[in-house]
Amino acid sequence: MHFVGKTQARMDAKGRLFLPAEYRRQLEDGERKFVLRSDANAPCLVLYPYATWRADVAEVLARLNRWVPEEAQVLRQFMGDVEQVELDGNGRILIPRRLQGMLGEDRNVCFVGLGDRLELWAAAEAEKPFMQPDDYARTLQQIMSRQP
Repeated sequence: MHFVGKTQARMDAKGRLFLPAEYRRQLEDGERKFVLRSDANAPCLVLYPYATWRADVAEVLARLNRWVPEEAQVLRQFMGDVEQVELDGNGRILIPRRLQGMLGEDRNVCFVGLGDRLELWAAAEAEKPFMQPDDYARTLQQIMSRQP
């Protein structure tokens, strides 16, 4: 999978949201299970194909020490604040009511492709730059200057 770009969608009154066709085409055959969670660093939701979620969980588990209380709390938050969702026969996912508020009152949603996962933003928020152009250029230059 290589999700890229921004795509607008509209959540219906029941909280259903079409996964845009350009993203559905990239899913492996039969892949219908996803994990949805609020992002730890931004006011958006993150939609993980189930295989991506499993890989992230494995990485978190490898890095955390469950015997350190603060790390155990991080694990509880990371694992407990998720919803499992599935594509229905029409290519929609149902956004749980407790998470719908993050997508704005007007129900207009913007999908942002981030390679192996998608972010879901209130459309009005996604229209704003995520970083100021000068900050983006400087930060990108710093990242790309690092030795691999």
